[in-house]
Amino acid sequence: MSSFICHIHRHVPCLPWAFLFFGAISSSPVPKKLYGEIRSPGYPKPYPNNNISIWDIQVPKGYVLKLTFKYFDLEPSESCFYDYVKIKADKKDLGRYCGQLGSTTGNHPGRKEFVSKGNRMHLEFHSDFSNEDNGTVIPYRGFLAYYKAVDLDECDSNNAAENDERPQCQHFCHNYVGGYFCSCRTGYQLQSDHHSCQVECSSELFTEASGYLSSPEYPQPYPEDLRCNYSIRLQKGLSITLTFLEPFEIDEHQQVHCPYDQLKIQARGREIGEFCGRESPGIIETNSNEVDILFLTDESGFSRGWKIHYTSEKIRCPQPVPRDQFTIIRDLQPVYQFQDYFVVSCKTGYNLMEGNRKLLSFTAVCQADGTWHQPMPRCEIVNCGSPKILTNGAFSYVNELANNKYQSTISYRCNEPYYHIVTGTGGDRFTCSPEGIWLDQDGQARIPACLPVCGKPVHPVIKVQRILGGLSAKTGNFPWQALTGINGRGGGALLGDRWILTAAHTIFPKGAVRNNVSLDQIAEEAEVFLGHTNVEELHKMGNHPVRRIFIHPDYSPKDEYNFNGDIALLELKHPVTLGPTLLPICLPDTTNTTFYVDGHMGYVSGFGVDKNIISNDLKYVSLPAVARDKCQSWLDSKKDIPMVFSENMFCAGFPRGKQDTCQGDSGSVFTVLDRESGRWVATGIVSWGIGCAQGYGFYTKILSYLDWIKGIVEEDKL
Repeated sequence: MSSFICHIHRHVPCLPWAFLFFGAISSSPVPKKLYGEIRSPGYPKPYPNNNISIWDIQVPKGYVLKLTFKYFDLEPSESCFYDYVKIKADKKDLGRYCGQLGSTTGNHPGRKEFVSKGNRMHLEFHSDFSNEDNGTVIPYRGFLAYYKAVDLDECDSNNAAENDERPQCQHFCHNYVGGYFCSCRTGYQLQSDHHSCQVECSSELFTEASGYLSSPEYPQPYPEDLRCNYSIRLQKGLSITLTFLEPFEIDEHQQVHCPYDQLKIQARGREIGEFCGRESPGIIETNSNEVDILFLTDESGFSRGWKIHYTSEKIRCPQPVPRDQFTIIRDLQPVYQFQDYFVVSCKTGYNLMEGNRKLLSFTAVCQADGTWHQPMPRCEIVNCGSPKILTNGAFSYVNELANNKYQSTISYRCNEPYYHIVTGTGGDRFTCSPEGIWLDQDGQARIPACLPVCGKPVHPVIKVQRILGGLSAKTGNFPWQALTGINGRGGGALLGDRWILTAAHTIFPKGAVRNNVSLDQIAEEAEVFLGHTNVEELHKMGNHPVRRIFIHPDYSPKDEYNFNGDIALLELKHPVTLGPTLLPICLPDTTNTTFYVDGHMGYVSGFGVDKNIISNDLKYVSLPAVARDKCQSWLDSKKDIPMVFSENMFCAGFPRGKQDTCQGDSGSVFTVLDRESGRWVATGIVSWGIGCAQGYGFYTKILSYLDWIKGIVEEDKL
């Protein structure tokens, strides 16, 4: 039996009497928890005889164990020889206990707290053979104990851990529930054993706009064998300034520059200096946002080291300088720093230029490297370019600046006497503006217009002669005269520089039926000749193509006896250029009816029949206007011809055929000289008659159709 006990419970010594021991032995490892209870066997009933119970209590590392007895009732004996509880922790006996509360023998634990220094505690309970209820002895009930884990302050030097192990933090110890950790002073780094500290300055990084850095232990002597590397990295555009504080003390050698300990400073890879000794470098402007400081020491020395206060400010750019006297730098500052900018403009009349490119605006920004992000532009005088060409006119320079540049002035004029100038309220003078546009005195860019001068022939007619056998017109007598070829030979008169006034029956003759022929088709085939008094010469000069034809809606080609509305307009495809042989006729004033009074003389020209032969030259005749009653009486005498004489017609000539127009003259105009304006005015259009030189000739009264004419001509201008 004794050998069995010694084998199973190796911690129980093999006593000589062990072979006499009869009973139970139990060993109970207690689960690792933060708290719990320990009971004697059978508690709260009496504990058994001959029992050995063992408990190994363990709590998590970083905690100590605290044990107290809630109830304790064991047989008392001297030195607790018979029944007892033995407590052991940290390889030390914490006592042997037995007895009852208040007993004179034994060793009752009372309310004593048993505390370990480690996280383990060992309990043994022993009972002998005498705890029996035989009627004379009151059995003992054993004990109830509670334990709990209590945080261990490992940083307290008075708390020795198990095996006398205690934290060996070289610099600082920090306790927390369940454990502790070590840390080091500034400039030192905790090593892999998590206890010792060593100077570590190989990768110190500073990113704040200002701060302090120093050698380890400053101002105490710095450690040996240092390889310190301090890096200052600020945002782009900042320049770092280093200010060395006192004391400054690094080991040196009298003959060799910094052979032992040395402080090196670099900015963007550029070495600023290598320092040692006792003379401070003072203030260093690095002009960089990146600075590296290398501090090397050997194995000896007692110098106190160094300390730097670094600051930063925005990097500066050079002061902007204008390239010419016309450049204006707005709101010029005395100093320009990173992200500052300046704006450039030019004096009035000058453009900002970058190379050959015109700039609408210019702003330069100070960059992080202290340069401007784009070069200074130049100012170039505004050039308005060549003035717009005035159709049928010209311009001339008024001032000496005949170079189309700012403040150059021109004056427009028209080709007189064939055109007259029409300007806005700003007049005919235009100046090159600061915006590079030619503007008149009202600031308007629209140039004048050259409009045709009407009714002003250079060589007006001075003799009177009938057309039939009459006088040939000289060059310039009737510069408005047109020769048309639509349905045979006809006449017409130039209005403005692109309209021909003629008779409708020269396009759609009376009685002639042209089925399915449109005005556009007729316009394509129509011929118009201008600018000469000879038919052959006119054909040599060429036809003026017709764009559109307008016939008055009152005209009816089917009614052979009614020439009401016998008026038409031909629009030329291209305006003609006026000159001494080509000028338009004027239209009458709507309020002037004196042109139609009896006896008022007028002129009619044409390329019609002369002596029964189609004339090759322009002829003209002077005829008087005739009163309406005389014309009507003459028509009434021609009872076999029921011609209509409407209010839109007038007649001219002589009742017995002295002078008259004839075939080929249709469409030509009856013109009179307006004494007040000195202009020739078209009052009628050769329309119809009864024979040639056999009585009065009848004319379309232009005054009745002024609104229709102007409506078409003015609408085309829009």
